[in-house]
Amino acid sequence: MLRRAHADNPFPYTVLTAPQQVAAAIKREILEGSLKPGDRLPSEQELGHLFGVSRPTVRSGLQELCAAQILVVQRGRNGGYHVGDFSLQNLEASVMEFISLSLVVETLKPDQFLEVRFAHELLCAETAAHRRTPAALAKLEQIRNQIEDVAGEPRRAFELDLQFHRALAEATRNPLIMSIEGALIAVLHRMIGDARQTAPSETLGNLTEIIDAVHEGDGEGARGAMRRHLSRSAIHYGLGSDGAARPGASWTAVAR
Repeated sequence: MLRRAHADNPFPYTVLTAPQQVAAAIKREILEGSLKPGDRLPSEQELGHLFGVSRPTVRSGLQELCAAQILVVQRGRNGGYHVGDFSLQNLEASVMEFISLSLVVETLKPDQFLEVRFAHELLCAETAAHRRTPAALAKLEQIRNQIEDVAGEPRRAFELDLQFHRALAEATRNPLIMSIEGALIAVLHRMIGDARQTAPSETLGNLTEIIDAVHEGDGEGARGAMRRHLSRSAIHYGLGSDGAARPGASWTAVAR
């Protein structure tokens, strides 16, 4: 089985290993609908006969799919390898861990992470304004009513801000947006810690403007208010007001 090589590779194709071919064949069955979430796969021995390979080769391919959460292993009478449920909650956890590890090993820079978050939050604000429900608006109002209560407490202000962003994502009624938001919030919490270095007025700046725009169904207004809100923290952490990294920006203030 062949697949396109990376652009830096001088050879136009690379050859998949036997375990990779097994994994690719199973993924193809899932994509074509022959295997559905919860379905039990044949035993390793049966798959070995089917693919014409050894059980260790099959096991290696299956473990690759388990690592990607495409398959899960179940114990007991009906145990074995089953197709995963592809829950977006699993995606949230996976994305969060992947980004966190990438930041630690420095294959992803903090300013690059915040660039993506900046764009995602603008999308959240605009979409929420178009799709908000009475229940979503009520949740945003509850957050608005707490803003004055946390005015002198940086940590509580930071937590309220994250609560606001999650509620805004929920207002979009898009499960993928909500899952990505959850992952970004978890990573941000790890990066900034308790946000003691940021004044509550900076953390919560323009939140009421965003809520007002969402109430009015004003997508462009919500997007603009979100841009102003994020610009405060973006500049504080070494980004430009548009969320783009500034050359030579320092991240020494960000907690690991």
